[in-house]
Amino acid sequence: MFKKRDPKYSLITVASDMISVAASSLVAYWFRFSGLWLPVRDTPSLAAYAKMLLIIAPVLLYVFRSRRLYSVRSPLSRIDEFFTVIKATSLVFLIFMAITFAYREFSYSRIVIVVTWALSMSTIILARNAIRIVERKEKKVRGLDSRLLIVGINRNARQLIRRFRENPRAGYHVAGVVSRDPRESGKHLEKVPVLGHLEEFDRLIDQHRIQEVILADPALSRERTTELMLKCESRMVQFKLVADFYGLVTTSVDIDYIGNVPLLGLKELPLDDAWNRIQKRSFDAVLSFLGLVVLAPVGSILALAVKSADGGPVFYRQERVGQDGRLFRLIKFRTMKVNAEKETGPVWAREDDQRVTALGRFMRRTNLDELPQLWNVFKGDMSLVGPRPERPHFVRQFRDMIPRYMARHKIRSGITGWAQVNGYRGNTSLKERIKYDLYYMENWSLLLDVKILMMTLFAFKNAY
Repeated sequence: MFKKRDPKYSLITVASDMISVAASSLVAYWFRFSGLWLPVRDTPSLAAYAKMLLIIAPVLLYVFRSRRLYSVRSPLSRIDEFFTVIKATSLVFLIFMAITFAYREFSYSRIVIVVTWALSMSTIILARNAIRIVERKEKKVRGLDSRLLIVGINRNARQLIRRFRENPRAGYHVAGVVSRDPRESGKHLEKVPVLGHLEEFDRLIDQHRIQEVILADPALSRERTTELMLKCESRMVQFKLVADFYGLVTTSVDIDYIGNVPLLGLKELPLDDAWNRIQKRSFDAVLSFLGLVVLAPVGSILALAVKSADGGPVFYRQERVGQDGRLFRLIKFRTMKVNAEKETGPVWAREDDQRVTALGRFMRRTNLDELPQLWNVFKGDMSLVGPRPERPHFVRQFRDMIPRYMARHKIRSGITGWAQVNGYRGNTSLKERIKYDLYYMENWSLLLDVKILMMTLFAFKNAY
């Protein structure tokens, strides 16, 4: 079923699976060696059996992830999840048994392994169902069902409306329909109001707080389809369209189904995957903490230098737009004169900017002014690597001017990024910068993050 899951609950599911397996192994150990159920000669240490988890946990994460059990954009239905968990858990324990068969230094009780396997399947399934119920209730209480707009009046649109009405657990509310014919405005399709026509698309999206759009009219021209997609992207609205035969054979998109209606959407980004997000967040948290500790002496010297230069504040805090359009307060060492933008208002930094202090110019050229942002990373506002965050004033200015500008806000902003290490910073081409940001998002890996961090040490181009 076509739906998008809250990433928070995807991460909770990962933790729940780990806890379920750990608890199952403890119960299995107690069942076998407590003496209440089966005779016991020698009781092995619990620590020896706890080592099972060092094998089972990473294997389970890998297998579950490969079976889409942590997918955010297209999670499995309950029945599919039920059977997939059974098959995936069984595979994990088969792999574990194969590994322990080759490991001769310690022999695990087969009863413990079998009971752990059976309990793990049961508890994982029960816990996942409980998480689904809590997630659904939260959406209902907080009114978080995605508000959906369907473009087009035809058989596909009717079937989509019926399917969403029959499956309220999918978390969608069809707010209305848009027609190409202005004369259809005010009418109803399957009891859903026709809110207006295509010329009113922008207003309808904003007025009805639409979060997702499905284009059900395959006869719409490519130019108009592209226009609608870019309008949605500029507003952080998800866009999908009903596929035709040629759409079905493409390899550059994902395909979902509502009944037998195929929908095309952009492929899932690497960081849409829960396990990849855990890896990146762990990487950020560890390195930012180490950076704050190791670079504390350098930061203290710079803070004293900034303060003694003109007596102004050490830090400069500024509101920026981060992941999913959320606002946060970015912190950096002050490099400009006090109240530098009082007369000019928000403007781009430029070469030989008279607002920048002598010390500030040095810190910008060496990237040292960015050090306090390690605190933003440690808090979770930012990542070490990602698209640079911009001020709300400029985001509002660029969202409709630059195609795909808002797409860069689908992941956490970064202290440094692929665009920056390639020289696209400061007063440089925004369109080229977006290309580099999108490349990073579509090709993310931890190795790429490490590469960018290393390149940042020598990336001084356009640092002003």
